[in-house]
Amino acid sequence: MNAPSFDWRPLTSFSWDAIAEAFRRSYEGYVIPIRLTAQQMETRFAAEDLSMAQSGIGYVDGELAGIGLVARRGRAARLAAFGVAPSFRGKGLASAMLQRIVNANAAHGDGTMELEVFEHNTPAVKLYERFGFTRKDRLMGFEKPSQSSAAGRDLQFSTPEAFAERIAAEGELDLPWQLQPETLARLSAPWQVAHDGDGACALVDLSKEAVVDLRLLHVAPHLRGKGKARALLTAIEASAGERPIRVPQLIPSRHQALAKALGFAPLQHCQWRMVR
Repeated sequence: MNAPSFDWRPLTSFSWDAIAEAFRRSYEGYVIPIRLTAQQMETRFAAEDLSMAQSGIGYVDGELAGIGLVARRGRAARLAAFGVAPSFRGKGLASAMLQRIVNANAAHGDGTMELEVFEHNTPAVKLYERFGFTRKDRLMGFEKPSQSSAAGRDLQFSTPEAFAERIAAEGELDLPWQLQPETLARLSAPWQVAHDGDGACALVDLSKEAVVDLRLLHVAPHLRGKGKARALLTAIEASAGERPIRVPQLIPSRHQALAKALGFAPLQHCQWRMVR
């Protein structure tokens, strides 16, 4: 019997619709459901510096078997997504795909590669550790219940580009890829930056009916400890109305105490930020 034929095809030969469908099928039954439209996929590629040439879709005997998305900035790379279709899980394909990606990363001369993985996805964590990835940060998400009675000062808004410049100039740069200034600067509507006009800013999406998404809150270093973060959050709550405020699992656990002080409770699942 002939061995299965594995074929890795760069994303340069696929449409956004095909990429989104391959992503959906590769993440079917994942520990936390993930689904992106073609437009969302295209937007993500632009914001996160995902490489069409380095990213690809794997096939076994012509059948879609998995997907791997790779981002690159200078000599730093990130495995932005890595999924295997259900019928090929547990058959060694993940190792073959990851080996191909790691080899390409080394051939390109990249200095580091990082990724995020939910900590309760034990098989994936063990796979990455076998390939030399080590745990750098535990990334947490948070949620604050709705405060419909909250009354704060009126919010002002600016563009993500200005926010990114401030983070780069004043902020902590050792952050996950999705919170780095290069990513933030490329985010488009409905993301916007709410601020108080005096040193406190927050990247928010106020467009959803059920929840307000908050990706990052930043206060200028010389103004910290003066209630700026709490005041800005109160203003965001006033705009949120009945909606809770949710922060995705991208915040290093060293900031947990601040989140708790602001009234946030941790989300159920955390991620490991791993680096090779």
